[in-house]
Amino acid sequence: MPIKGVSEVIRLPRLGKIRLGIKRETDDGVPYPSPTDYFVCPDEVKKVFGEKPKELRVMFPTEDETQWASQYLRCYSATRALICRGDGLVAVSRADVHSSNQAGQESESTELREVTCNPAKCVYYQQGPCRRVMNLQFLLPDCPGLGVYQLDTSSVYSMVRVNSALKLIRGVCGRLSMIPLSLRLVEQEVRPEGIKKTVRVLNLSARYSLAEIQRYAQMPPGRALLLPAPDSEAPDDLFPDEVLRPGKPAGHTISTDKALIDLWDRVKSRVWQLDVRDSQVADWFKRNYRLDVRLSDFDLLTPPAQVSTEPLEHFLKTLERQADHI
Repeated sequence: MPIKGVSEVIRLPRLGKIRLGIKRETDDGVPYPSPTDYFVCPDEVKKVFGEKPKELRVMFPTEDETQWASQYLRCYSATRALICRGDGLVAVSRADVHSSNQAGQESESTELREVTCNPAKCVYYQQGPCRRVMNLQFLLPDCPGLGVYQLDTSSVYSMVRVNSALKLIRGVCGRLSMIPLSLRLVEQEVRPEGIKKTVRVLNLSARYSLAEIQRYAQMPPGRALLLPAPDSEAPDDLFPDEVLRPGKPAGHTISTDKALIDLWDRVKSRVWQLDVRDSQVADWFKRNYRLDVRLSDFDLLTPPAQVSTEPLEHFLKTLERQADHI
């Protein structure tokens, strides 16, 4: 018999990363990211698409684009990787337990805290360690291996193009999964701060006619899959080492029972690491404790009033057992 919460989970491995630039050095030996007009690919992808491909044939594995097109304001540290993730209003930040500062290399004990997310006033966003980042994950059906490749971009123009294309494709096909698509790098004229310039952005489109795409859409997409959570390492083609330095204090203190908060932070960390879905969270708490708990609750600083230590400890053990079998 299937095991509820385990047997239906199918997690795809990440096969590699595809980049939009390479590292160069100044005359003084300082590294910096340099954008390219082609996708920088692993060797097995180059064998299929060539050394400097400007187009990739891709498919998305599930209907939930939040699984494979994660979009957040992300702040990285040279020593702790991802330390803050926000949506422009609220962020969850890793902070030093003994101060209101964001966790740094010297921090011995840290915790997750809910803080205000405002790019216009955030010192980390203004200085560079925090940026808007889309983690796009997709299948390359022409390449060997079963799994996904990840591509990171901080270009708002690319994000708008990809999001707009996804909405159109879903409207035409009624779904997004297992539809053959083309991901390309194209030139776009932009005017940041009123200055005209040409940049290269991601463009997602169909490689076939409307009639052919609709025939593909009528084929069963297969079982739903879970993708690996986007890695917490800073994309090295977006965040050069020199911008990942400790910044100024951010965050605020909390006053709820510390033991419960520590447990809540441990559970939230596991939820992030395992990329748990909203439906899985809701089903588990309803089935085991008849509680209404959703994935969005784990973005909060403190647990909802109806959630006590017992269900949190039980849920954490369930998550750890799942992690042991991945």
